Amino acid sequence: MNAVDDLTVFLGQLPPEEYEQRRRIRTCRNAASYKATQTESATARSLCWLVTECAAAWIYAPAEADVLAEITRYLRRLLIVADQAEEIGAP
Repeated sequence: MNAVDDLTVFLGQLPPEEYEQRRRIRTCRNAASYKATQTESATARSLCWLVTECAAAWIYAPAEADVLAEITRYLRRLLIVADQAEEIGAP
């Protein structure tokens, strides 16, 4: 049985590169949602919630693949900063 793909359901058929960028944004959102519930650092948790909110705003928004790629890079950087905040024990 094939799982329903939310990107295809809500946006229809997308060009492969746009689909891939939206999939990456979805992955960042999901990773940040999980990480936010696991971290002890309030700073890291706040950054993770920022990622989830930003990703949720962009995942279905009209945008070109290059803009989505830049958003993906931004979200990944925020996740890296959240990891660093957790590593140094930021409150």
